[in-house]
Amino acid sequence: MKFSFVRKCKLMLKKAFLSGLFFFFSFYACAQSLSVRTDSLLSILQLKEHPSQEKKLISHIKNYFGVIRIDSFITAKTRLHKYFQKYNIANSGAYEFYIESIFHNRLLRTDEAKADLFNAIEIAAKAPDHYLLYTFFSQLAFIQTYEGNAIEAISNFGTAQKEAIILDDPLLQVIIDINMSDIYYRYNFYSQSLYYISQARGIIITQHLVQPRLENIITYNLCENYFRMNAPDSLQKYNSELSSTPNKTYKLYTYIKRTDYYVYLLNHDYSNAISLIKSLPNDRMYKYDNLDWQNLADAYFDAGKPDSAKYIVNQLLLDKGLTNHPEIKYHLYEILGQVAEQQNDPEQASANFKMAFQLSKDNINKLIQVGDISSRMKVGDMENAYMQQEEAYKHERQWLIFIIIVAVLIITVVAMSYRNAKQKRHYERLLFVAKKQEISFINSHEIRRHLSNILGIIEIMKKSDNKAKEYHETEEHLFYSAEKLDEAIKNISEKLDEDNT
Repeated sequence: MKFSFVRKCKLMLKKAFLSGLFFFFSFYACAQSLSVRTDSLLSILQLKEHPSQEKKLISHIKNYFGVIRIDSFITAKTRLHKYFQKYNIANSGAYEFYIESIFHNRLLRTDEAKADLFNAIEIAAKAPDHYLLYTFFSQLAFIQTYEGNAIEAISNFGTAQKEAIILDDPLLQVIIDINMSDIYYRYNFYSQSLYYISQARGIIITQHLVQPRLENIITYNLCENYFRMNAPDSLQKYNSELSSTPNKTYKLYTYIKRTDYYVYLLNHDYSNAISLIKSLPNDRMYKYDNLDWQNLADAYFDAGKPDSAKYIVNQLLLDKGLTNHPEIKYHLYEILGQVAEQQNDPEQASANFKMAFQLSKDNINKLIQVGDISSRMKVGDMENAYMQQEEAYKHERQWLIFIIIVAVLIITVVAMSYRNAKQKRHYERLLFVAKKQEISFINSHEIRRHLSNILGIIEIMKKSDNKAKEYHETEEHLFYSAEKLDEAIKNISEKLDEDNT
């Protein structure tokens, strides 16, 4: 069988499980022990900042109620209800419906889990509380993904994306893009899947997000897409990126090993691929799941070992989780039909091909619906892009108005400073002229007058025959003129000192 068929049958349960784990252990949560840390919960409930409290409370609920024993669920929920009442937590009813949805989902009562989420969404929408709406729509999409309801899952992920845009939270947008990519990948819409992966990567780069785990998931998803697109060079490139990354995050080892045998499969090296896949169940670091069993079945068939392939496929078909996933089952029945053909069992081959054909029709119907929702999602993406652009323009307008106001204030201050400086220089010039005139007046009327008096008395004394008599008679006038001259000089000095100060 051509390997192009191999890449069309990646097991959806693995992806749903991976997405579920990603959701429950997202970046707003840290893994906690099975016992409740009441002091930690109380510190969350006592927070004054609502957005921070909300995110931490959702993280606590995801981590705690996602892992506690089912028989402890009611007691824990009742205790939390009392805390909600005591601390008057906003939208407490929405939280409690969310807890119920986790409980019912763990019991595989998906209809009840979805009903709980619809009730939680109704309460959050009345607030409106965009973070809670993001959380509830995302959880609803995960449940619908597990059910095989790709149409509703894509729609609800799209709604969650709009809430993330309203919140202006790039990290939440990246998470949604990754999950959207997963759904399109499972239904063979590779270009659409790569579009959302590229969008997620672009946000991480432009927003300078440091998210090693997300970056590894994105690289792994690129490997998955290029594996199914039969692009060995691109697969090898991103497999090498995973192997050389310094970001040692959860499941990285699994991603590397799985994409290692993907490289073998695309190069038709089935012997090494089978050997590696068979060794992984005994590798404690590797998270082995049904996807690996299915890839092993495909490898066996392509390697000319139909009996081994048939055994594994029959085991996989016993999994009740495949009930709503014709996109997986039709390929499994196709393998069985081809095995029966090789073993000269036309009746069994016909039955298997007939089953594969019916499942293929169901899958085609889903593909048409997914394609339709994909078109609508593109319109939605355009609307989201417009919303983001509009928000960016709003911020730019606000900054522009702020800059204009600051510029006007600066110009006003500079103009006033210039005007004040000009006026100051004008008044200083007038004052200087006035003082100059005053000093000139003193110089011409006071100093010169008293100096002329002194010089005149001295001249008289020089021409007198009796100098002692002349001096005695003019002594008083001489000293008077000298004192007045001294006063005039001091007056000029004081005025010059005033100019310097």
